[in-house]
Amino acid sequence: MVRLHGRASPRGQSTTELALGLLVFVTVLIFGIHFAEIGYLSLKVQEAATSALWDTTSAQMHELPKNFDHLTQLISSNTPGKNATERYKDFDGRTSKQGQAKLAQLFTSAEGLNVTCSEAGGIAFEPSESTQDQVYKNVGGMRCNARAELSPVKAFTRSFLDKGQGAFFGVPHYTGAVIPVCGLGRAKGGQCEGGFGILLDDWGLSSEAESKECHLGMDGCANEAYFKSAKVVYDKHNTVSGKAEKLAKTIVDEAPIDPGKFFMSFRGEESDFQENGPGGDSDPNDWRTTPGKKSRSPEYDKAYGRRQPCFLGNACE
Repeated sequence: MVRLHGRASPRGQSTTELALGLLVFVTVLIFGIHFAEIGYLSLKVQEAATSALWDTTSAQMHELPKNFDHLTQLISSNTPGKNATERYKDFDGRTSKQGQAKLAQLFTSAEGLNVTCSEAGGIAFEPSESTQDQVYKNVGGMRCNARAELSPVKAFTRSFLDKGQGAFFGVPHYTGAVIPVCGLGRAKGGQCEGGFGILLDDWGLSSEAESKECHLGMDGCANEAYFKSAKVVYDKHNTVSGKAEKLAKTIVDEAPIDPGKFFMSFRGEESDFQENGPGGDSDPNDWRTTPGKKSRSPEYDKAYGRRQPCFLGNACE
């Protein structure tokens, strides 16, 4: 006589529970990967926008004094944005050879990356009165933003997730709409507003012509940009006759050259100028100075020989 039991086999029950559990687990896993890909690609869109800013800082922006046309043309032509768009069109700025303009990952595709840079009027630099529009200029800054479109790949349209014949779920999990992504902020009406801003140009001596030495003189030198820029400031403030000579005599007891005229000397490592006092900390006593010794002016050589390593060259206590 065979005795029947009223409960199902434990082995069959476990298989059923595993099948049901996998439906939920796989769904969560797919969406987890999809959202992770959206996060990664969104960061690449942001990286493209900031890359345009940092690359722009290495461009030529001026010719001292007065010429700032380079920077104006750079912003108006959107050259930084175009360069970043070309470099990041495959969403990977590291590659030396550009790939396709559309990137397809496991569950997410990305395309249409575009970086736009324009003038940022709210970012400003106010030069001093003596240098305004003569040496420096308030050229403002630049603002860049990027936009791309993300969308799910065909894996999200399979019957595993959608309703229909043979599908487990009665409603679709995901409509598969295109997601506009901005480098900064959220898209409004499909458009990206705002962006990352930066104040451009450090107004330093940057080009080869502006980095040359300027031997002592009053009529110009090889570094005309530096010479003329400094002379503009000097002429602006040299309005009180005799005061400069009085200051020189008060400090060093004499005025070896006419302090009322503009002299300039800028020497670098090419001339191997060194201070004659001890260096600080672990410095190997090679403090570069201007004009230092070996100058072409006897007055400076004489003054340099009397220097002592104390404030303003005074005798040390």
